[in-house]
This record gives sequence, structure tokens and C-alpha cells, in this order.
Amino acid sequence: MKLKKAIHYFWSVSTLAGIILVAIGVNFAGSDTPLKPPGLRLISEPATVIPATYHYLNQKQELPPYRSVSGTLLKGWSRQFIKTRRFSSDQSAWLYYRPSDLKRTKVIKTSGLPGPMRIWPVGTILILEGYKGDASHPADSNLLEIEVMTKLDFTGLAGAENFFPVDWSYARYTPEETWSLSGDKLNECHQCHSIAFRLTGDLVFTPFR
Repeated sequence: MKLKKAIHYFWSVSTLAGIILVAIGVNFAGSDTPLKPPGLRLISEPATVIPATYHYLNQKQELPPYRSVSGTLLKGWSRQFIKTRRFSSDQSAWLYYRPSDLKRTKVIKTSGLPGPMRIWPVGTILILEGYKGDASHPADSNLLEIEVMTKLDFTGLAGAENFFPVDWSYARYTPEETWSLSGDKLNECHQCHSIAFRLTGDLVFTPFR
């Protein structure tokens, strides 16, 4: 009798463990990729940057509704035109953002950077539509891609209350809104935006006045 109970217990535990492992496998197989922050800024001394020794998982973000099919902005969204991007003179972009996020940014004046630092709050969503041609004239431009950046909160970082959050997740979609971010492209995005960390205080290149 005891043997039967032991066997039943073993199979119950094994089955549960199998379900958990499958669930974990599906989660990692989805789109979660470990990224390392370019550094950490002290809240008490924002100009001071220390190395980050941890990794966080990029989280696959769904493309949020931000404009109508005709291009009309939805409530709560604004946009800013960017003439050139990625060192290519024949490209331009519209950067969509929520004024509520911009209002909650922390602007810090410092003599060590070209302009004041702007630290974006957790939960910020930035959407960039990249075009070939001049996007300010729809008839003369073609939508190439849609990219999304979302700022995450620290997860399990000891002493997190002493630093500004710096974890951003990335997403990329085709003009038809199909997910198109490969692992290589993800790392390319993160490496490029990590440069902005030293220039603007956060991983966002575009200045806002």
C-alpha cells in the first residue's frame, strides 16, 4: 500500500514538474531575451554612472493603439517629426509619445552632457514609424517599419531604490503590424540605444523641449 502511494506521489510530482518546465520553455521560446543595461545612474548624483552587473529580459510588447488607420492621433498621444535617422539622409520618422509620460520625466541640468538629462518614467511607451522619404509629406514617403520601446521597472535588483530605472524593452513590426524583431536585431537596437544613455541620460536619442 505504501509502495503504491509512493509511486502515485512520484508520478504526481513528476507530472507537475513537467508542466512547469514546459511552461518555462514556452516562455523563453517566445521572445524573452536577456539584455544588460549600459550602466546605472544614482538618484542622488545623476552624473555618476556605475557599471550594471545584472541582466533583464526583453519583454515582447504588443503594438498599442496610438492612431487611426487614416493617421489621426488617438486620445492621449502626440507626435514629433524627425527629419533624418540612422545616418541616412533619405529616411525620416514620426515619433509617437504620450504627453503624460513626457510630463513625468525628470529633467536634470548638468555640465557633462550636450544638454540636460531627461530620465523617462517606468511605463513610458515610445513608438517610432520609420519612413523612406519625407514622412511629413505622405505622398512622398513609404512606411518601412514600426518600432516600440517600453520602459520597465527593476526586477529583483538589490538597492534599486538608489538608482533611476534604466531597463527598456524593444519591439519591431512590419507596416502590416507583424512582429519582425529577430535576436540579432534586438541586440543591435539595444547596443545603439545604449549610446544614448551617455548622451541624454536615458536610452532615448530624441530631445524634447
